[in-house]
Amino acid sequence: MRPTLPAVVATLLFAAPAGAQETRHYDWLTQGAVSGSQVLSIEPDGSRRSVFGFNDRGRGPAITETLTITPDTGVLLGYRSEGKAYMGAPVDEHFSVDGGGAEWRSTTEQGSAAWNGHALYVPIDASPEAGAVLARALLRADGQRLPLLPSGEARIARVATETVAHGDERRTVHLYAISGIGFTPEYAWLDEANELFALAYGWMGLAPKGWGEVLPALQARQDAAEAEYHRALASRVMHALPPAWCLRNARLLDVDAGRLLPGASLRVEDGIIVASGRNGTVDCDGLEAIDADGAVAMPGLWDMHGHLSLRDGLLNVAAGVLAVRDMANDHEQLMQIIAAFDSGAVVGTRVHRAGFIDQQSPYAAPTGMLAETLEQALGFVDWYAERGYQQIKIYSSITPDWVPAIARAAHGHGMKLSGHIPNGMSAEQAVLAGFDEIQHVNMLFLNFLAAPEVDTRTPARFTVPGSQGGRLDLDGEPVQDFIALLARKRVVVDPTIAIFDSLFRRKAGEIDPGFAMVAAHMPPAVQRSLRGGGLQIAPEEADAYRATADAQLALLLRLHEAGVTLVPGTDSLPGFGLHTELELYARAGIPNAEVLRLATIGSAQVAGAGREQGRLVPGMRAEIVLLRDDPLADISAIRRPVLSIRGNRFYRPDELYREIGVKPFAESLR
Repeated sequence: MRPTLPAVVATLLFAAPAGAQETRHYDWLTQGAVSGSQVLSIEPDGSRRSVFGFNDRGRGPAITETLTITPDTGVLLGYRSEGKAYMGAPVDEHFSVDGGGAEWRSTTEQGSAAWNGHALYVPIDASPEAGAVLARALLRADGQRLPLLPSGEARIARVATETVAHGDERRTVHLYAISGIGFTPEYAWLDEANELFALAYGWMGLAPKGWGEVLPALQARQDAAEAEYHRALASRVMHALPPAWCLRNARLLDVDAGRLLPGASLRVEDGIIVASGRNGTVDCDGLEAIDADGAVAMPGLWDMHGHLSLRDGLLNVAAGVLAVRDMANDHEQLMQIIAAFDSGAVVGTRVHRAGFIDQQSPYAAPTGMLAETLEQALGFVDWYAERGYQQIKIYSSITPDWVPAIARAAHGHGMKLSGHIPNGMSAEQAVLAGFDEIQHVNMLFLNFLAAPEVDTRTPARFTVPGSQGGRLDLDGEPVQDFIALLARKRVVVDPTIAIFDSLFRRKAGEIDPGFAMVAAHMPPAVQRSLRGGGLQIAPEEADAYRATADAQLALLLRLHEAGVTLVPGTDSLPGFGLHTELELYARAGIPNAEVLRLATIGSAQVAGAGREQGRLVPGMRAEIVLLRDDPLADISAIRRPVLSIRGNRFYRPDELYREIGVKPFAESLR
């Protein structure tokens, strides 16, 4: 359920010369098919009007904007937008300049500041055209950088040039990297007139109407530029260790027993732990050693629900997350990411892979394999098996009658079957049809709340449990029988509870509760995005949604106590999102030691890697996180790693965070 855009859309770029009078039409494409549009009207006075929207499985923005732009510096004099954000929250935003002052107001914030004609206001939920001002102003500005309102600074640089063709027409386009909006640069393709030509987001993108076939080539060139950025970053922050080395003076976390062994050492050879024990019992003579200085040494954390990009690697490693299960991605892109991570060319984690299958429909997922027939779906299972995928994940549009055959095919290859519960099917029916794992806690509530007429391919899969889940009797016979079925069938649950806790508790204008603890450490523009809109929840329904958030935590504890295996995953902001997920497990009442076991050896075993990852014992990979504080006493200690180690490479989290504009949470070991 990973929210695809709102914060990203606000950074997209557009530019056009004042004095023009024209209308420009753009297609928004998903997997090559048109799923939305932008229509831009450029007035003779240089002002612009943009109408933008797209449909992503029943979600998506629908925004109308009017922008007034200064003729000299190219920054905003006025801005007005109306509509809805990606998840449905209302958009109603104003910005204006009066003399030497600027004021802004939206559904999420309001403020004012002195204005000298050179600072640029950046809207929160906006169309690609809202980024036009940013691109044009930056290209005009001294040093191609500008201060931002409410805060921050942005920079722009050209990183590539390509020539593309559509029929007999050819265009020369330039790729620009814009820094200062997110953790790492955002990218946009502009033409020779500095008009937006294309935006490439993997399985989604924007192009001039009818030009969608050029996006794959532009995506490949953009991927290469992004990889070069991350390779250069990795060369600054990666620290090499010799083939044989030791870790000394650590408090070693035994994740099985849930206790610390003080004064401990580890010996590592060729990336594998070959000895562990108390100081003096492990032979470290003549070897380079890392002195832990009493820090807690624990196995790297696992995120069991990621959708990886190159930029995710740094966020995960800085947070002590050293293994990720990717739950849906483009195969070629994912293999390139894995190669870059494993070689150390880019900062990243170990990766495990789930192959993704959905059925063609108006609500089909924007990535993975889309089948039109059961035979085609079974062929996709074979395709993934031949390429070494560990499991199959199916999605909401799959015909329920297909599930038993897909399950048999996956099991025949030694793979597990997991996913969303298909529309028209209950979670109980999916388990009986062969599901080994269920993604997302809302799918468990829908087992009891989804009436036959509810289409769970749509946002109803959020609003129905959100508005009704708090009234579900978790101790009643239907729920208890279902929990017993999950335990008896050994079905794993990947609840991604943090995203639903935020979705159901979030209030417009307030920091996303899932990131409130760390918001002050974020770059200014990222802090601001954490106030952006989520679901549109009517005031009279707010208590019901909060009751559902509480019920989710209560169900989580009941599942754990019944012996149902839980695997922590994010499907949201890498690194930080997993910390929130684990804190919610603890808030639900699961003991810290159990939470840490689930996020290490428990996840490794579910991923089929329990013999080589998840513990700090001889024979295991040296994937180690050092924490200054004891996570058995305070689960939030996981937010303060002081070293992350992958085999013969180590990283200092404070260095990683500073590279992306994040204020570190602890000083790393030196």
